[in-house]
Amino acid sequence: MRTEYQPPKALLSSIISQHIKSSPVSAVTPALALPSSEVTAAGLFSSAVLPVAIRSHELKDWQRSSAEARAALIGEVRRLAVLAGTEKAIQAVIALAANGELPAHLQAMVSVANAKSGVDGKRTLSRRSLYRWMKEAEQGFTALAPLQRENLKVPAWAPALLELYQRPQKPALKWVMEQLPSVLPSHITPPSYWAANRFIQKMSKVDVQQGRMGKREIKNIKPFVRRDTGEMWPADVYTADGHTFDAEVAHPAHGRPFRPEITTVLDIATRRVVGWSVDLAESTWSVLDALRHACIQHGIPAIFYVDNGSGFKNDAMSNESTGFMARLGIEITHSLPYNSQARGIEERSHKSFLVRAAKSLPTYMGADMDREAKQKAFKITRADIKTAGVSKLLMPWNAFVNFISEEIEKANNREHRGLPKIRDAAGKLRHQTPNEAWELAVSEGWKPTEVEAHEQLDLFRPYKLAKALRGEVRLFGNTYFDAALADHHGDTVRVGYDILDPHQVWVRDLQGRLICVAGFEANKRSYFPQSFQDKANETRAKARIKRAAAHIEEAEAELSQTYDALPFIEANTLPSMPVVLAETMQITESATRPNLSTMGDYTLLTWLAEHPEDWTDGFRSYFNKRASEGSRTINNALDEYNLWGELNKTDFRVAV
Repeated sequence: MRTEYQPPKALLSSIISQHIKSSPVSAVTPALALPSSEVTAAGLFSSAVLPVAIRSHELKDWQRSSAEARAALIGEVRRLAVLAGTEKAIQAVIALAANGELPAHLQAMVSVANAKSGVDGKRTLSRRSLYRWMKEAEQGFTALAPLQRENLKVPAWAPALLELYQRPQKPALKWVMEQLPSVLPSHITPPSYWAANRFIQKMSKVDVQQGRMGKREIKNIKPFVRRDTGEMWPADVYTADGHTFDAEVAHPAHGRPFRPEITTVLDIATRRVVGWSVDLAESTWSVLDALRHACIQHGIPAIFYVDNGSGFKNDAMSNESTGFMARLGIEITHSLPYNSQARGIEERSHKSFLVRAAKSLPTYMGADMDREAKQKAFKITRADIKTAGVSKLLMPWNAFVNFISEEIEKANNREHRGLPKIRDAAGKLRHQTPNEAWELAVSEGWKPTEVEAHEQLDLFRPYKLAKALRGEVRLFGNTYFDAALADHHGDTVRVGYDILDPHQVWVRDLQGRLICVAGFEANKRSYFPQSFQDKANETRAKARIKRAAAHIEEAEAELSQTYDALPFIEANTLPSMPVVLAETMQITESATRPNLSTMGDYTLLTWLAEHPEDWTDGFRSYFNKRASEGSRTINNALDEYNLWGELNKTDFRVAV
């Protein structure tokens, strides 16, 4: 039997202490916390650093530091256990730590490993803790991290606090704290401002904004899906949207300032503006014109991705029989309501060239424009139109259309951040331009689905269903006739029309075969035909006149109520009235006079000039005094009356 020498405890402790002090100082790493079965005697005395096995991104900095410190202390215990066993190594490390005799880098980790330093900052190691850490290390590095003890208890005052705080008015926390005591039950003590602030800060950023933001606004802080268009070909998806131009130009009809509506069609894959139109307002026809331009110039798309606006979601677009999408073979897709983020490519394109173009004009009306300069330009254009009928600040309509065409061409030749990077001929690394992306797809073999030349006019002509009766069809109140329709009496047919030319329509059966081109026959509504576009313009003008008349009636009603609310004053008391009260004088109705109390200054003075027999000394004295004092009301009225002089009546100043 072999007997091994066991040195005395004091001697063993001295050996271990000398071994620790003489060992090279290795880097602190969690890799030292490997299970004991994986630690070899050769490795314990090596200064090589083992690789980190596990790192969790969920650990906070203090948790990670504590885990690393525990791993370093456990590694030291296991290294010494080769000499004297685990129990004696633990006792030696505890004793050295208590006396502050561990190597400096290990001694500094004692308090970090405990995750708290104690009251006096001298907390040391315990046998129980070291054994627990060694067991946890066998499960991996993250098991060594101390758990964070979050206080998950919801305070009793929290529901009332959130009810006041989560409102669409977005009240400040200070206001909430002022109102909170009045809504809390008497047995609940209100928190301090800082306690309430800490509670709100611990909440999720999205949860705390519930109620303060609506369903649409809160989407701006929620996660979203970033769509990848890298695998798409040109014309796979077109998207379109209308944009009210941010600068005023001259109206094509009357020359007065207005902001036109620009509809652009964008190819998703290449970010190229493939079609556009300019109109007085967004409508089905402006969208149709932009889509017509896109299909003829660049090909028919597979999908047309648009919002739910009336210009895109209507019978002319979506009808299965007569709609443009069905006839063109396009799948139309609408984004969710109030979800403009889904069409961010189109929304951003407006800022990239339409807003930029508007800022180059002096009549820019956007939010970035200086308020004083905006007001000055506004006044100049209105004054010019009033005096000369035109304004040099307003771009003429034809020039504006050419201007937009040039800006769109510039945008298609400008590098786009949403496209891949390339190295150009000069060796510069930059993003592709939309035109370059389109040309690259063509060079790789892609071909557009083109519209045949003989189909272009009829393909984009809108159709409506109508009934043929005795060789006639009726559309928009107009009657169209052709003898070929006699064979289709009582049948429902498809009637195609030109939105600008009402003199003829194209009649087809429900299978699409052309029956005839029927001519206008004015036997019902009007002798001269009225185009759909003219009718729409007339309807819009009548609506504007009606709204303006409503404003005039409202102003007259307010003026009448103002005069009716004023007190009646006898005429013989006027000379002794103060000037301020005389401004609102009212004259009672006599047997020979109309009700002068409802007359304005001009009407009153005119009536008195025409009825000199009603002038009294009191009236003469009053008006002379006001005129001599330079009263603006009286003098302006006198000047106006002199200008209005009719039938060579006596000059009013002489009468006074």
